Amino acid sequence: MDSTEKQQEQFIGYAALKPFDVAAGEISLVPYKFDPRPLDGDEVEISILACGICGSDVHQLTNGWKRAHFPLIPGHEFIGRITAIGTNVHHLKLNDRVGVSPVCRSCDSCEQCQDGFRQLCYKKVSTYGSLYKGYRTYGGYSNKARVQANWAIKIPDNISSEEGAPLLCAGITTYLPFIHQNIGENSVVGMVGIGGLGHLAIQWARAKKCKKVVAVSSTSAKAAEATELGATDFIALKKNGCNKSIPPEYLKSLDVLLVCGSGKSTNWDDLLSMIKTRGKLILLDLPDDPVPLTSTAFVLRHISIIGSFVGSSDDLYEMLAFASETGVRPWINKIGNTLDDVNQGIDRIMNGKAHYRLVICGEGRN
Repeated sequence: MDSTEKQQEQFIGYAALKPFDVAAGEISLVPYKFDPRPLDGDEVEISILACGICGSDVHQLTNGWKRAHFPLIPGHEFIGRITAIGTNVHHLKLNDRVGVSPVCRSCDSCEQCQDGFRQLCYKKVSTYGSLYKGYRTYGGYSNKARVQANWAIKIPDNISSEEGAPLLCAGITTYLPFIHQNIGENSVVGMVGIGGLGHLAIQWARAKKCKKVVAVSSTSAKAAEATELGATDFIALKKNGCNKSIPPEYLKSLDVLLVCGSGKSTNWDDLLSMIKTRGKLILLDLPDDPVPLTSTAFVLRHISIIGSFVGSSDDLYEMLAFASETGVRPWINKIGNTLDDVNQGIDRIMNGKAHYRLVICGEGRN
């Protein structure tokens, strides 16, 4: 097949044609064919082997963040093989195994790009839901995707496609604070929400040899698993459905608290009480509702609140190399790549029945 024929090929994915109506039970994706945009000189085309189902996908499918565009094909953490290469791409070759994160294009000339924060580029293109050259971007619930080659990250040989896919979003999201905030051997670090993000945050803390790793969860159900992942301490915020007080030994004990999961029942004052004076609260998840934070701890104890969004292409290479070296891997549940499989996976995420990360496995979409 020559390059002209390849550019005219239709791709197929699983799409939401409108926002999911949870109350009406309308929460299913449907097959959707689309014409890919012409392959730019700085792009590659990828045949997708594995794609994670991220909690962010649900926020977009329900339009909980009020910024989704439909039809919408989710999937912003995926790995595949290169099937076509733009004329200006020289560092990649056909059949290379590469991964894609929530960002798939940056300008490389703005202030953020020049400062090493390409994920914050003023002209960035999201892997799905953006508009680029008149074409909507569609994600990894498709059989193929086209992305800027600088954002197609080569995957180390000892990381499988299935385990590697969630590292491209959940992995980099939880890894970046350790670099930017100098979290390491002298740090007492906590993470609240021991799910898809939190279980990786614990592993990074273990790999970074943090002095103490405190896992914070709503119940004690994941205590044993948190210890297996690398937590040195575990706090359950509730017992028999009732809120518990933070144990005195954990008050003002944390240098950094990573918020990997939160909800309407989250007691933010309790979380802030665990952070040392001049410590840091780092927000990694994006709930639909506003976060109710009072100013007292920030003003009187100089606590900082920091946000962190995925990572640059350079950060992704660094993170994957560190994961390759240290054995940090997501705990995954594999699902098939049929429409029924993917819809069932979405349902599991929406109903809180997914155990850590779900990954769609298998080339092509039916």
